[in-house]
Amino acid sequence: WYQRRVREAVVSTQSTGENIYTQHKPYLIELVQQMVQGKMREADFPWLGGAPIVRVNEIIVFVVGGITFEEIKAVQEWNISNPANKIVLASTGVHNCKSFLEVVGQ
Repeated sequence: WYQRRVREAVVSTQSTGENIYTQHKPYLIELVQQMVQGKMREADFPWLGGAPIVRVNEIIVFVVGGITFEEIKAVQEWNISNPANKIVLASTGVHNCKSFLEVVGQ
């Protein structure tokens, strides 16, 4: 059963040309999509001032604790494919695999 599933996945990937390792999208992009569409829930992302969330054209994202190269790449791709909605990404640091695993292990 397992070998059949792996074989099907490999054949499927080869026929479509997609790399299964590049199909993952960072959660950051999902949050940006919600913000652009005006669908962020106040219960999850409270704001000051009492004004409702409106659609925005420019988003500044600051991540405390570090970001990954995958998130940087996803934001770059977003900015290219969505010129009307720009993201500025900043962080306290950039993680590689080793530093990310060290932080997770703490």
